[in-house]
Order: sequence, then structure tokens, then C-alpha cells
Amino acid sequence: MEHFDQLGFNLKDALRKLDKTELNNFKRTLRSYSLPDTMKQINTLTMDLANGAQLAEILTDYYPSTPVKVTVRILEEINRVDLAKLVAKQVEEAVLEAPKEKVSSKQREPSETLPAPRNYTQRAPNPEDKQKVEWKTGYTAKWKKNFWPKCNKEIYVATESYRTLLALCNPKIETPFSHAIVLHGPPGSGKTTIARRLMLEWSESKQAQIFSCVFYISCRELNNTKPCTFAHLLSMDNPSWRDYVIRGLLLGQEFLFVVDGFDELTFPAGAMIHDLCGDWNTVKPVEVLLGSLLKRKMAPHATLLVTTRTQSLRQIFIMMDQPLLVETRGFLEQEKQEYFQKYFEDEEGEEEDEGEGKALRALKEVRCNADLYQMASLPAACGIFCLCLELRMKKGERLALTCQTYTSMFLNFLCEVFSPETCEGHLNKELQILFKKICILAANSLLEQVPVLCEEDFLKLKLNLNQLHPIVSRYILFKDSSSTHCLSFICLGIQQFLAAVIFVQELGQESKDVSKYSIQNMLSREARFKNPDLSGMLPFVFGLLNETRIQELETIFGCQISPGVKRKFLERESGENKPLLLMMNMQEILSCLYESQEEGFVKEAMVLFEDISLHLKTNTDLIHASFCLKNSQNLQTMSLKVEKAIFPENVSALESTAKHQRSPDEQRMLDFWTDFCDTFKSNEKLVFLNIHESFLNSSALEILCEKLPSASCCLQNVVLKNISPDDAYEKVCLVFNGYKTISHLTLQGGNLDSMHHSLCEVLKNPACNLKFLSLGSCSTADQKWDGFFPVLKVNQSLIYLDLTDNNLLDKGAKLLCSIWKEPTCILQRVSLENCQLTEACCKDLSSVLMVSQTLTHLSLANNKLGDNGVKYLCESLSHTACKLQTLVLWSCNITNTGCHHVSKMLGQTLSLKHLDLGLNRIGTTGAKFLCEALKNPKSKLKSLWLCGCSITPLSCQDFSETLRSNKSLNTLDLSQNTLGTDAVKTFCEALKLQICPLQILRVRFDEAKPTIKNLIQEMKVSHPQLSISSDRVDLKNPPLPHFIF
Repeated sequence: MEHFDQLGFNLKDALRKLDKTELNNFKRTLRSYSLPDTMKQINTLTMDLANGAQLAEILTDYYPSTPVKVTVRILEEINRVDLAKLVAKQVEEAVLEAPKEKVSSKQREPSETLPAPRNYTQRAPNPEDKQKVEWKTGYTAKWKKNFWPKCNKEIYVATESYRTLLALCNPKIETPFSHAIVLHGPPGSGKTTIARRLMLEWSESKQAQIFSCVFYISCRELNNTKPCTFAHLLSMDNPSWRDYVIRGLLLGQEFLFVVDGFDELTFPAGAMIHDLCGDWNTVKPVEVLLGSLLKRKMAPHATLLVTTRTQSLRQIFIMMDQPLLVETRGFLEQEKQEYFQKYFEDEEGEEEDEGEGKALRALKEVRCNADLYQMASLPAACGIFCLCLELRMKKGERLALTCQTYTSMFLNFLCEVFSPETCEGHLNKELQILFKKICILAANSLLEQVPVLCEEDFLKLKLNLNQLHPIVSRYILFKDSSSTHCLSFICLGIQQFLAAVIFVQELGQESKDVSKYSIQNMLSREARFKNPDLSGMLPFVFGLLNETRIQELETIFGCQISPGVKRKFLERESGENKPLLLMMNMQEILSCLYESQEEGFVKEAMVLFEDISLHLKTNTDLIHASFCLKNSQNLQTMSLKVEKAIFPENVSALESTAKHQRSPDEQRMLDFWTDFCDTFKSNEKLVFLNIHESFLNSSALEILCEKLPSASCCLQNVVLKNISPDDAYEKVCLVFNGYKTISHLTLQGGNLDSMHHSLCEVLKNPACNLKFLSLGSCSTADQKWDGFFPVLKVNQSLIYLDLTDNNLLDKGAKLLCSIWKEPTCILQRVSLENCQLTEACCKDLSSVLMVSQTLTHLSLANNKLGDNGVKYLCESLSHTACKLQTLVLWSCNITNTGCHHVSKMLGQTLSLKHLDLGLNRIGTTGAKFLCEALKNPKSKLKSLWLCGCSITPLSCQDFSETLRSNKSLNTLDLSQNTLGTDAVKTFCEALKLQICPLQILRVRFDEAKPTIKNLIQEMKVSHPQLSISSDRVDLKNPPLPHFIF
């Protein structure tokens, strides 16, 4: 009786008669049996989802022994003896009536792989296509016109992010397939649209055909969903849809779950990781069901596509294991143009080429303002811009003349859409009240981080969600197709603008009560960390401080804003130690001040800043900075970094700077750069300029070099580090030729070959007052030093020279020493750190120490001088004619032998006060030599750095004795040495004698140990001048602790 299908009998009729509880008992009992291997291939999920008929098919197909026998036995155990007898009787009748040839005693061989169940493959042709048609009918009608809509017209642009997603969902053989994809980006960048478009094209059998089933889960809708089963959550109550999913599970087919809007979930993340469940038919809170899906407890082999804002990625990583990230930033340049073209084409009553011209004109209008053009990259905002452009163009007006900022654009949008309702330039009282309530809705939902407005939110303000004014429901709030009883703002920018109206009005109130719409609370770092959308509202707050905007709001919408409200950003509030404006970072401040477009207000605000550090990453950053800085007058120091994206690279070495040969976009950026460089003229107090890691093209460099010498400021310290193009250093040097106020010049990362001539001209100029010159990391041919060093004999101002990280070599050092020994060379402090020097140049350096009457500070760190090199140096340092006070020999391959030479020198030198021997393996023996020298009453050394010198606990007693007798040492650095747990205690006992005037002690110790903490505290009381610190020095990038410069 093995082949019951051949007998024309199956178990469906019997198992269909079991109710839900009996069916679950049947499955539970079946699992307790010792099942054959073929039956074990059926996963738990398939068993849980199967109804009675489907369970009968599983038993018939995957139980190689008699399924009837097992079925009868289980029916008896669950107290359905009546069904057990019925099954037995029907089998006997089937056997008697079956033809002889149909009955076979040959047992079927179990398959190694899971075969397709027979009854499923006998379904109607193409059941998958049938389900796709049903899915498309249910969802497409709601979504098809949701792709960046223009009124009632469908507009869709395939973005680069979507093409990336398609490549992942249509993998080629050689492409690895990811089962967890996170599509992230800023609000309004098209994440939901991309996810829905993928599902739409799947239903049309165009894309992602590796998936037999695709499910869509709206996190926005989950927030209002009561506990249910996972099957119900996926709308699997439909029997045909449920059968289709069961079939896919049985066949091991690929499933895709789209979880849209993870950042919109309102329940805490912790609720999603507790009580995880793998049963599709168990009722659970929706947060548990979603967490079970993301944590792979539910549908563990399915593919997940999650959309979220970038700011929520941290929570995503908690929930998902190593997802593949796909970032969407909205429209790229070509995609933006395509959207404009589709929006303005095929207008009723006009030719196609006219529509194209209209699109190009619209693009040109927005291009004139790089700030707005960048914002138009967000699809959600792009439609608003196009609508404003369309309405303005119909009136024959130019949008560029009226809209310079986000605030003016959104206010213009609202004015335009409400214009049919205006009478004598303003809305009626009823609409003004409605507008104020919509603003309150925006502010409340923004503060509460609730992206969806439900019916109760409207009822609190006595509004009917289903009876809103047509303009509001069409242009401001929209009904999401995935949630019919909720509304959302058409884009985040609109919501932030409307919320800003409430915040600015609140700021103008004189009430002493703290309101939830308080600007002070919104500006706090904690509030904006928890709610990043508050930062996005700040520009609108400042945009509404503009006198014109204030007047428009009051006239049309009846929203009154006090004209003096902007003063509150510049004044210190009671209890605050700084004005509200300074609660933001510099990039936010410049963005907000630009948004105001009030030059008088900006001038007052910029008075607050004497030091400014700018990182210009985008064209927008440059626009904001140029507007603010040309209105500044109080700057003293400026640090500037310009990213590569702002100025296009030169297309050839013969790039023309003629205006008529530049693109309009490039010329606009150069105009802003010109305004920016006017900072040097408007800020007479500016003395320090640092331009680093910056990319300029030849046109931008020409403007900079033109503005610097004509500036009224008196620059004293200029730093250029790693800037392009290559000739930037040369041209800037020419600017400072004869510039009397410059005393410090740093040229790091340049090519000495290209700037050699101009730099020499600067140094030879009689008007040169340069005292400090740093040429760190400057690539050059060896022979260029031959031309540079002789200039040092001519120049009579330079006293500090830094040649750190140059390939000077012994040859270059010898050339420098030959000039150095000349009486006309007045160098006082020199760094030759990491210049590839060896002991071969130490004799020359030693002769300089003997001869020079001006050299007081010398750094030879990171050169392989060795013990012999140190020996030569010590011989000169011991001479009474030597004037050197500070010597840095950090990491110079010195051993205890070299320390012996140093020890002898310390007993004889009259000038050396500061010595750094850090990162040399001097060991215990070397430390003993040094301690003996320090105990000598003739020792005048004040500072000794021995960081990372392989000193052991055996040396503790030597140093302790030194501290008991030495009367000159005020700094001792023993950090990064393992001296044992009692070292600090030993040293403190010695210092209590108050013989050694030590002020700084660095030594490794356990800061958490109570006895050590108490000891340190005692020393602070008894020796207030003494600072004891544990070592935290980065040996790879050690700081210079000795005021070389």
C-alpha cells in the first residue's frame, strides 16, 4: 500500500476535517516520531504553514513508508478515532476497487534532493504569472502614479541607485549574491520609490525574476498594526496566495521581503530583538514579527531589502548581519535633466520641441543658483521646484530673481499654490487659521519624530482628516497608498519650513515659560543628535528672519513674526555663556546666515568670530562661506580646506582664464571664489592664513594670488600644505616677495624644484622680514639644495628653519653645514628630522655646534646617527663655545654605548638644558649612565625625555636617587617604559624630600588602582607645582615636547 496515489486515494479528505487546534496537535505529534530522512527535508516553516490538504500531500510525497499507518495512529492519539476508522475503511475500499496493474509492491526510492510535490506541479499553467497578475492588480493601482508625481501625470526616472539595485537582484553567475541589502540615503532621495519600482517591474516580469514571491512591508503602516500572525502581516489570508507561498517554500524558491522605511518605526529597537519567533501562524506584536524577519528567525533563507535614512544605519547593524549597503543620493546630473525634460514635455497645446525649450529654460533658471540646484537632486523637492518654475514661467517671471534660498523657494511654492484663494493679497481668516494649524502639525510631528499624521493628530486641532481644503490635501499633505487612514507631508523640506514658522513665532514671544517650541532646546547638541531633522529646520528658521519673508508671511498667511527676533540669536540668554548662534558648528552657522540673506544681520553675526576654520566640500559650502565672509570684518586667523569637487581640473596646461571661454557653472563658482577672497580685504586684522589639503585650478589660483597682495590685512603667518596645482607654491611665493609683514611661511608637500627660484627671490629681497621657514616634505632633486642653501648667507632675517621629512641625505647636510658655519648665517632653531642622515654627516654637524654663536635648538630625530654619530656631537656639546640649549635625538639608533658618551657630556656642557633620547633602546645600563650624570652637582639639565627606551624596573632605584639629589631637573618623561607597579610610589617618596624641583613626571601606572589614585591626590596637595601623568604617547606620531619652534 505504498503508492496511494496509484490507488486513486489520498489523505486530503480526512485531514481537511481537522480544526486548527487538532491540526496543530497532529503536526506536534508527527514531529515527535522518528521521521525518515526524506521527511526531514521539509523545513519547520513549511509544516507550520501547511493546512490539512497540504499536510496530506507532504505525507504522501515525502513519507517513503506507509503514510496511512502513521496518519491513523496520530488520529487515534489526538482523539479523532472516527477519522482514523474512516481513513482505514477508505483505503480498504480503494484497494479492492483498484485495477491489478495499478497496484505495485515495489517501494519508491527516496530522492537525494527535495522533489517537487506532485499535486503542485499539476496546477494550472504558469501559476507564478497568475499570482503576479493578482499582485499587480492589488498594488500597482496604488503605486504606479506615486513615482515623483506631477499632478496626475506619471513621471519616473531610473536613477544610478536603482541600476545598482537591479544588478544585485539580477545576479550573473560570476556575481556574488547578497541576501541582505540596505538602501539608504537622505530624506526625499527616492528610497521608497526605488523599492516600489522594483516590485512593480517584478510583477511585470521585467526584473528580479529569481524571486518567486515578493512581499512589501511598510514600517509606516506597522506603527498602527495590532498583534497578528506573520502570514496575516503579509496579507496571506487569501487561500490562493497562501497556496502559492507554500508551494514556493516546498520548492525552496527565492523570496524577497521589502521592508520600507525602517527609520519610521516608532517602537524602540529593543522590542524587536526579544521573544523572536519562527512560526508564521503565531500571533505576536508586529515589532516582534519584524525583528524575527530581520534576525533571520522568520524565513531565514529569504532575501531582505530594507530602506532607511542613513542616520538609522547604526540600528540596522544591530538588527542585521553584514548587510550590503547601497546609497541613494537622489538625481545625478543627467537624471535631473531627464526629470525636467519629462515634466515640461508634451504640454497640452504645444509642440514637442517647444516643450524641450521650456525644460531647458527651467533648468537654466535653477542652475543660476547652485544651492537650489543641489537641493533639486532630491526627487521629492524637484517636483516642487518644477511646479514653481512652471507657474512663474506662465506669468513671464524669472524664478532666479525671486528665489535665492530654500526658504524663499518653499515660501514661493506656498504662495503660488494658495494664490487662487487669495483676495486683495491675502487669504481669508479661515484659511489663515488652517495654515497655522498645519504649521503646528508640522512642528509637533517633527519634534515627536512621527513621520505619519493620524486622525487623532488632526482631531486635537479640531481638523477633519477627510475634509481638508483641496490645496492642503494636494500640495502639502498626501495620503500614502500603504496607509489609507494617515497623511504625510509631501516632502521633509515643506514640513521643516512650516515647523520653522512656529519656532520663530515662539522666539518672538516675551513669555518666560519654557515652550516645547523653544529654539534653545532645539539647538542643543543632545536634542539634535536624537532628532537630526531639527538641524535641517535651522536654515528655515534663519530664512524667516529676512524682512521680506516676514512681510510675506504676515500679509498672505497672517503669521506675525517680530522684526527684532533675529537680535536674540546674537545676544546671550540669561543663564547662557554664549549667544544662541554659537550653539551651532561653523558649517551650520554659515549655511543659516546665508539663508537669511540679510547682510546687516550677517555683519553683526560675523563680529563674533575672530578665528574660523572652513572645510569647503561642495559648491554650496563655497556659496555660503563667500556670502558670510565678505560681510566679516573681525577675523584674525583662517584655516581653509577646499575639496576637489568645487573647481574643475584643468583640461590642459594651456587652460584659458578668459571669461568667455569658461562654462557658465565654472564662471559662477569663480565669481563666488572672488567674493570669498575679498575676505583678505575686508578683514584688516587677519594675520594667520592656513590653506591645506586643497585643490584649486589655475583660474582659482590666479584669483587668490591677485587678491592676497591687494588686501588691506597684514598677514604674518602663512601655511600652505599639500595644495594643487603644482605651481601654487611658486605663485604664492611670488606674491609674498617684498611682503614686509610676513614673518612665518610654511610650504609643505610642494615641489622645491618648481618653487626654488621664487622662494630664493623672497629670501634675497632686502624687504624680507621672514623669521620662520618650513619646507616639510618637499620633493626635490639633490642639486636644488645647492642653489637654495647659499641664500641663507644673504638673508639677514631667517632664524628658524624646518626641513623635516626631506630627502636631504648626508650630502645635503654637509652643504648646509658649510653655509651654516658662515658668520652671516644667524639660524637659531633648525629641524633636520627624518632627512635620511647617518653618522657620516655628524662631524660636519659637530663643527657647526662648535662655531655657531646663534644655534640654540636642533632636532635630528628619526635619523640613523648611531652611537658613533652621537659621540661626535657630544664632543662639541662639551666645548664651552657651544651655545646649544635643546637637542632632539628621538629614534636615532642610540644604545647604552651612546648614553655613555651623553653622560660624560652632561657633566661638562654649560649650555644644554633640554635633551630628548626617546625611542632609543638604551636599556637599564644606558639609564644608569644618565642617572649618574644627573646626580652630578654640575648638571644643569632641566628636561629629559626617555619615552619608550626599554627601561626596566631595575632602573627605578637609580632614578629615585637622582630625584633625591638633582637640583635642576623640572621635566622627566619615562612614559612607554615598563618600570613596574611600585615605580610611581618610589618616585613620589623621593620627591617628598623637595630637593628636586620637578614639575612634570610621566610614567606608566595603573590609574584605576585606589592606592595610586590616593597617592597622586596627596602629591597634588603637597606639591601643587608637580604634574604626574600616565603615558599615552603615540610612538608612531610622537609630539615634539620641546618647543623647537
